[in-house]
Parts: sequence; structure tokens; C-alpha cells
Amino acid sequence: MQASDKSYRRYPYLWRSGQLLLALLMLLSGTVAAASPLVLMSENSALYQLVADEIRRSYKQPIQLYSADSAPSQARLDEGLNIAIGARACEQLLQHSGNADLICTFIPSTTFQSLSSLYSNGQRRLSAVYLDQPLQRQLRLARLLAPDAKSIGTMFGPFSSQSKSLFDLTALTEHLTPVSITLDDSDNPIERLKPLIQQSDVFLALPDRALFNRATAKWLLYITLQQKVPVIGFSKTYVEAGALAAVYSTPAQIGRQTGELLRELDLSQPLPQPAYPKYFNVSSNPIVARTLELPEPDNSALHQRLEEGAE
Repeated sequence: MQASDKSYRRYPYLWRSGQLLLALLMLLSGTVAAASPLVLMSENSALYQLVADEIRRSYKQPIQLYSADSAPSQARLDEGLNIAIGARACEQLLQHSGNADLICTFIPSTTFQSLSSLYSNGQRRLSAVYLDQPLQRQLRLARLLAPDAKSIGTMFGPFSSQSKSLFDLTALTEHLTPVSITLDDSDNPIERLKPLIQQSDVFLALPDRALFNRATAKWLLYITLQQKVPVIGFSKTYVEAGALAAVYSTPAQIGRQTGELLRELDLSQPLPQPAYPKYFNVSSNPIVARTLELPEPDNSALHQRLEEGAE
């Protein structure tokens, strides 16, 4: 018999202590697993799964994944950090009365600001990784593509109108005169678009689900091409439809940034401020560039200039 076995016979309390220690370690390991970040997707679709997969890959630690249609128990929501992918999941978690820290990701900035203002109880710590691009990046792209432009136009709707003052300030920083209209539900955007576009040397399309339905987008692109005014869009699809260019982030890029945020997070410290995308792409339409008699854009060069913050 080994010496260690003899010692346990002579001192049985050592054996009991060892059992207690083992049980404690098992309990702690179970607690750690339960405290893995809870990730709630707005729906169980390939798009949201892609964001979740990139979160897991970048975080390099276990996550507990749910969808809004099969959400976890209320008690589970209070156990640790919650991550919401998309607006529906963000709203669902904000409506929960608990105080668990919450990070909403893959969500437009205006939507997050509206939801957090509506539901925040003042006790829960909140942060976000936005889906849309910062205005400075969008306007800088406009300046790079249309260096001779003197004015930039846009239109605001119910969800984007709070960005008007920031748009005006950022445009002036880029040496562009801002011109804009603000529409409400009773306005016909098509009737008001033409005079606005006629005042603009370049036009920035801002994401606003109340404004940019398929018909409005079609007429905006038609009138701007007719007037030879380049449009800076907010998605690759918008570029394919007729915008000159766009800067945008993919679901995978948003997921990567969210996972990196989780990896670096120290919950003993305040949550970081909501952030715009760190990773992004530039897409352009060479056919539109030729139609507007502009040089064909170099997407790689534009991306580099935007990353460097070049004027």
C-alpha cells in the first residue's frame, strides 16, 4: 500500500476534505458553464446563425445560444451576460425586468437608441455593436468619390431624423454643404426628392425602414442618375441596384467584432460605449461611374483610405 493510502487510513478527515474539495470544484465548474454568455437570436435563420457562429469563433469560449421563439427561462436570463443579435432579440431582453448586463449587436444605431430609451430601467448596464456605419465614414467616402462636390443631400424619416444635426456637422467637416428634407408618414417622398437632388452634388442614402421601401429606392436611383448625381448607399444590394458605392459591414464582420468585445470584456468594469463597426467593406458600381462620367472606383484603395482616416 502506498504512503498516501496509509495517511488516509490514519487521518480519515483528509479523505473527507478531499471529497469536499472535489465536490466544490465540480460545483464551481458547473457554475462557470451556466454563466457562459447567453446569446439570443432574433430568429433561427442562417443570417443570425452566421453572426452567432462568428461570435463563438472570435470569443473562443462556450456560449449558450437561443432564438427569440424558444427563449430561456426568466431565471436563466439573470445568471450572467446577455447578448442579443438583432432588434427583436434586443427588445425582448430589454423588456425583461432583470438587471443582467446586455449587449445588443447587429442592430441599427437608431433602433438601439430608441429601444434603450423606451425600456431601460436605469439599473441594467447596456452596450451595443451597431450594424450601420458612422456618418463620418460615409461622408468621407462621398468626398473621396466626388472630390469636386460642394453639397451633399439626404432625406430623413422617423427613425433617422435624430441624426440630422450630426449629419450637418459632419458634412461641414468634410467641406460639404448639407441639404436635407425630413419626411413624415403623410409625405410623398417621390414628389419631394427631385428638388432636393437638384440642390445636391452627391446624395447619401441613410437606412430608414420607413423611407426606403423598394419603390422609393427605385425612384431615388432613377432621379439621381437622370440628374447625374452620384448616390452613396448603405448596402451592397443598393450598389447593385444603381448607387455609385457603399460602405457596409457583413454579418460575419459584426459577429467577429462582438466576439472580440466579449473576449476582452472585464465585467468588474463598466461596459464599453456602443460602437460602430470596426470591420467594413467598400463596394462600387463601375457601370454607374461610367454613366456619371466619373473615374472607376478602386475599392481596395478606397477601403485603405477610409481605414487610415485620410482626407
